[in-house]
Amino acid sequence: MNKTYNEERIVTIHQMLFEMARGNFNTRIPLSSNDEQLETLVVLINMVAEEMQESVFQIGYINTHKTLQVTALSTFVLDSSFLIKSFTPEVTSFLGHSESELINLSLADIITTASFEQLQEVVDANSTLPTTITLDFTPKEHLPISVASNIVRLVNGSEIIINLVTPARQDTYSPLLYGNENEKHNKTRKADALLIQKLYDYILAHLEEPLLSLKVLSSKFGTNEHKLKDGFRHFFKTSIYQFYNQERLKRAFFMIEHTGIPLKNISVMNGFNNYPNFSKSFKKQFGFSPNELKRNEVGFISSVED
Repeated sequence: MNKTYNEERIVTIHQMLFEMARGNFNTRIPLSSNDEQLETLVVLINMVAEEMQESVFQIGYINTHKTLQVTALSTFVLDSSFLIKSFTPEVTSFLGHSESELINLSLADIITTASFEQLQEVVDANSTLPTTITLDFTPKEHLPISVASNIVRLVNGSEIIINLVTPARQDTYSPLLYGNENEKHNKTRKADALLIQKLYDYILAHLEEPLLSLKVLSSKFGTNEHKLKDGFRHFFKTSIYQFYNQERLKRAFFMIEHTGIPLKNISVMNGFNNYPNFSKSFKKQFGFSPNELKRNEVGFISSVED
């Protein structure tokens, strides 16, 4: 096994975790087949990021800290040696570089090696232009971001033009408005939203454990059972237990489909005390048992009968 590669992989995992700590759930770690244990960890981290990205409160606070949103079409102008000669203003905020840092910088310094090699092949095969390829840009202090990029050449010129839609970061944390509610009630609703968000985060972080009773949960979060139960249903349109059960089954589905972890282990990792209960709940949720789901993991050996 390539020790240097694994060390680089671990660094990438650390970067991903730091991005998630910042509130950015848009990045993903590319999968590889070099190390099964590391790849299982990568799949789980990507899965958590995907789950958090999809989690939106219908009313209350939405944490948009460091999330990415599409803004506008941006353009790079490169010379024949792939040096940056000009670009649109959005590029600086996207990459985190100043204008002076980008001018005359090689594009190879802001995209991954694999992307640069792909770009070179496309440009060398001049007959394929214009064309669209995916380039993995490397913003300052952040994980690579994949962006569909249109590659063209100017007529009677050697310049290379790259057009892409750049994402922009937001660093705000702002509440949704509550219409014409008075200030006192407004503050109460905001406090309720924060309380339910804490419960939501707690459930997602403890899917591998049996769900605490409503009495214990209400004590843990310093409120009463009625407020916790009704508040959660108000924001998520489902009960606390239904949400917990659906989320752990969704996570189990993803783990079965994308890892080689034995089914019995997956059931335990998602809070089920025995495999038959897990299989029954899984089939009720998705219409088929866990061992009927096709596994994408190469070389998977273990199987568990219903």
